[in-house]
Amino acid sequence: MSEGISTLERHIVIGAGPVGLAMAAALKHRGIPFDLVDAESGVGGNWLHGVYRNAHIVSSKKATEYTDYPMPDDFPDFPSADQMLSYLTAFAKDRGLLANAEFNKKVVRAEPDGAGHWTVKFADGEERTYKGVVVCNGHHWDKRYPTFRGTFTGELLHSKDYVAPHQFDDKRVLVIGGGNSGVDMAVDAGRFGKSCDISLQSGYWYLPKTFLGRPLTDLPIWGLPIFVQRAILKSIIAFSIGDYRRYGLQRPKHKIFERHPAFGTDLLNAIRLGRVKPRPAIDHVDGETVSFVDGTTGT
Repeated sequence: MSEGISTLERHIVIGAGPVGLAMAAALKHRGIPFDLVDAESGVGGNWLHGVYRNAHIVSSKKATEYTDYPMPDDFPDFPSADQMLSYLTAFAKDRGLLANAEFNKKVVRAEPDGAGHWTVKFADGEERTYKGVVVCNGHHWDKRYPTFRGTFTGELLHSKDYVAPHQFDDKRVLVIGGGNSGVDMAVDAGRFGKSCDISLQSGYWYLPKTFLGRPLTDLPIWGLPIFVQRAILKSIIAFSIGDYRRYGLQRPKHKIFERHPAFGTDLLNAIRLGRVKPRPAIDHVDGETVSFVDGTTGT
């Protein structure tokens, strides 16, 4: 917490993840007083509290690093969760942000006071008035669960509670959703579980992490018009992956980037190896039996 300066002259940055740290560093660089608070025990955001042990970033280190604070040379193209956390911690220390930081300090409400300031309320009951609020609390902290007809009586595991593959030992697993976390969990369940199905309500754009030996996010295409980017990526998909229907997957009905794409071909390889079986959307559940919209069932 900043000392010697009234909160009436300070801004509060809520969240000490990658964006919160960047905002705090920018305020410090401009000489703008600030406090940095986070509900967790340290910096890192999702990399501190919400990822499984074998997680890696899906964009390259070059595309992910701060432009004025490159990642270490010995980091791989796609750093691990531990490496991301160490990088963000090092950045916070290098920029001198920890002196202004308070951890285990959860904000529950922020609202304008009508006099040009903001009233910020904390979970511990404290209340402060700030000059401004910068919200950087991310979108991965709040679990979202699918809804379907019926009652499921088996074990339900959210990806945020997934830690390591041993959680799938000797279990029949159904993964719901085909985003990056869903793909990683399906691949792990296919390797370590008794069986694994993956239920997809619609088609996803699966992009290779690399192309011609380079991370896809490092290719010089991202400044081009969006329709050109889409055309190039479709060509890359056709060349390196082919038609998704050959893997038993649905073709996406939306354009690339209209929804978040999934990076990597591990799921496609797992399907080819027979470790993961694609399923359509869920129609209803009954106990441990799941019925899908195509009339098939699984337990």
